Parts: sequence; C-alpha cells; structure tokens
Amino acid sequence: IMEQLWVPSTTDEVWSLATVNAVAPDGKTADVLVNGAKKTVPMQTAHPWDPSHDGDFDDVGKMGDLHEAPLLAMLERRYARDAIYTWSGEILLSLNPYRQIDRLYDVPAYMQEHGNAGGALGPPHIFAVADRAYALLRQGVAAQALVVNGESGAGKTESCRALVTYLAHHSRRESGALADALIAANPVLEAFGCAVTVRNRNSSRFGKLMKIHTAEGVPV
Repeated sequence: IMEQLWVPSTTDEVWSLATVNAVAPDGKTADVLVNGAKKTVPMQTAHPWDPSHDGDFDDVGKMGDLHEAPLLAMLERRYARDAIYTWSGEILLSLNPYRQIDRLYDVPAYMQEHGNAGGALGPPHIFAVADRAYALLRQGVAAQALVVNGESGAGKTESCRALVTYLAHHSRRESGALADALIAANPVLEAFGCAVTVRNRNSSRFGKLMKIHTAEGVPV
C-alpha cells in the first residue's frame, strides 16, 4: 500500500512529501494530505517515496529510486549541517553556503587526513577532485581536465580558486612558485567581462580555460 508520495509544491521547496489517504480506482489520482491540507493530485505528476529518501548519503547514487524530489531534500539536509559537497558518481555537487565555513579549506589538514589517496575518491570535497586528478596525472594515466560549471553566483570562481590552491601545495613541495603566480593572476582574469546580476555583483560573462603543466610537462 502506498503511504507517501512526493508531489509538486507551490512553495519554494518545489516538492513536498505527502501522506496518501486514498488512490482512485483507476490509479490516475490520489487524495493526499500535504502540510495539513487535503489535495487531489494526478499520479503522473507525483513520485513514489522510498525509505532511503530519509537518508543522508555522501553519494546520491546510494539512494534508492532516485529522482529530483528526494535529491533536493537530501541536499537541503546536508546543507543545513554545512555538508555542502556531495558525490554523484565522479561528479561533485556543490552548494554555495554564501559564508565562510570554519576549516573547510584547510589544505594541510585535508592533505594529512585524506590526501595521497592514489586516485581513489575520498569523502566529497573540492580538494578530493584536485587530489584525484593530480594522483592520476603522476601515475601517467593521461592529462586531466577539471570542468567547473554552474549558474551565476553558484561559486565557480571560489571552486576554481580552491582547486588551484590545493594543486599549489603539491607545486610548492616539488617545484616552487607555480601556484603563487596562478593564484595572483586569477583576480586579473576575473576583472574583465563581468556584470552585476541579481545573485552576484561580479558575474563572469565569459568562459575561462587555465592550463597547468607539471615538471614532467603534462597539462592538468
């Protein structure tokens, strides 16, 4: 017997979890209770609830019957406890906290606890992406490409800065001043072609490609 459904919401939450009172004999509609209000919803617009939808996973692939509604709900729960990163396979989902999170980007601490994983993905973090790319590069797998994508104000610039900062620590240990120059050049690159939007006062109006070459001459 179906007990709960994800149904479209008219609030900012987009989806709401509803309690099912009854399903029409033809199965096309359901009478549900949403936040204390009774509604009749078309079944074609609803999605079934699964017990895993109440979970908190570091990879969305661990959730059963995955679709938009439980994904957004889980990301919201993780965001509330400052877990802004979540894996989707090898893709890192990131939510902008719009504030500083204590020790989130402490590179030495991260490297001591999670670094040098040999190419394996650790806990979801922007540094894990950089660490894996660097490890595979050093293993001679191939040149590595990191793509950062998102809407205006999503945090692409900060993500790129975090990636370069992490790679910088490898550079400082091995070849010297590479990343200092990259980090210093970033504000100059960001000074061109930007605009004010409703979410971001410094929104890039361009794509940016940055190549970093290791001492072995392989671009990352």
